[in-house]
Amino acid sequence: MKYAALMFDIVESRHYQDRYDVQNILMNAVSYLNYLYSEDIKKEVVSSAGDEFQGLFFNLQSAFLYIRKLQLLIYPIKVRCGIGYGEIKYDVKEWSSLAFDGEAYYLARDAINEISKRKSNAIFFNTRSNYDKYLNMLCFAGVDMKVRQSQVARWIELLADIILPIKQVEEDISFYDFILEMRHRIISSERWNKVYDKSREIEPFDTDFRFLFETRGEFRSKEDYYNNLIVEEFWSYGMSTVLAQAMGTSRQNIDRYVSLGKIKDSRTMDKTIYELLGEEIW
Repeated sequence: MKYAALMFDIVESRHYQDRYDVQNILMNAVSYLNYLYSEDIKKEVVSSAGDEFQGLFFNLQSAFLYIRKLQLLIYPIKVRCGIGYGEIKYDVKEWSSLAFDGEAYYLARDAINEISKRKSNAIFFNTRSNYDKYLNMLCFAGVDMKVRQSQVARWIELLADIILPIKQVEEDISFYDFILEMRHRIISSERWNKVYDKSREIEPFDTDFRFLFETRGEFRSKEDYYNNLIVEEFWSYGMSTVLAQAMGTSRQNIDRYVSLGKIKDSRTMDKTIYELLGEEIW
């Protein structure tokens, strides 16, 4: 049986001024996602050495959902990721992911070594399939859109994932209060982090999470079963209005960030990758 091995580490970890805050948000986010996606995880994601982590998933879609959500949560921290898909040598229930071995892990290690050469925070797949190169180009295109977004646009994309996720899961409101606090602290201390070579200014984006969580279930992604030529835009009518109310701003302001940050395109690309990973070609 094949599994998806996930490996990731922090990009340029030595550049961070406060390593405790970085480690704090990363460890808490990993613990939260282990709980959130527990049904999809064969072996929980754990720290393997310092800034490196690894885990084992039942399929490629689950591994992608996990690392995608992690990248949304821990911004501005960047992680690079390798995902291998193959068999494992042995399966001992009591052992952690660190004790496991086999093809899935070898391929994941090769993938993260390859992405490390590019100094990118993209997700890189290695399944020994002829389709890997096309899949990885989609991942590069997706991360290219995200790295050009402002910090507010990145926050809006995270909030959009609360009310319209790729896969419905039961989330914890209190965890997002922690994420908001840590986000402010890290952005404040990491002025070296830039977009278009301009230092970031700290922008307020306080959010009424309770209001957002109350709207979960009201939105649905567009599904056109008769159109096999494109993936429908991963956005729903009325989302900008709800996001504006939660953030205490105007819908027009949200729409401006959505447009400039290409948030709809970014989310649609993620949905495209997720759906592609569900095809019977791996």
